[in-house]
Order: sequence, then structure tokens, then C-alpha cells
Amino acid sequence: MANQFSLNYPGDKKQLLEKIKNAAGSKGQFAGNESQGSFEGDTPLGKFAGSYSIEGDTINVIIDKKPFLLSNGMIKDEFEKALKKA
Repeated sequence: MANQFSLNYPGDKKQLLEKIKNAAGSKGQFAGNESQGSFEGDTPLGKFAGSYSIEGDTINVIIDKKPFLLSNGMIKDEFEKALKKA
């Protein structure tokens, strides 16, 4: 089952894309633009993958694949941390 959450990001969208790329990590993959895209990354527990869409200041994130031991809340927390980094 896919997990979905929304985050608010009123800042610059080009900067936001860099932060999403960083959240995917150095071994991760990112494809997208300022309206939608997809990402894939790796954690010590396994791979994760998903997509995003941006509507105004709202980022809608859908996680399609995640490690069993990694909770949806942990993924959302990591996204929020990545977006708050300068």
C-alpha cells in the first residue's frame, strides 16, 4: 500500500528540488521538475521509491516502495528534515 503525505514549502522551488535530490542521497535517483517528479533512494534498511507533485506551496509525496522496518512516519520526518536544511 502506498503512503501519502503533504508538506508545506513556501520557499524557492528550485531550491526545493535540490533538497529532494539530497533527500534521495548520493546513491539515489531523482527525475522531475518544479511541478512533479519521482525519486529513489537507499537506506541501511533497504530501498525506497516514490513520486511528488507540487501545487503552490504544498508538496504531495507518495511513497510507493519502502523497507518493511522503516515506518511511514520516519520517512515523512526525514523529508521534513531535508526541507529545513539550508
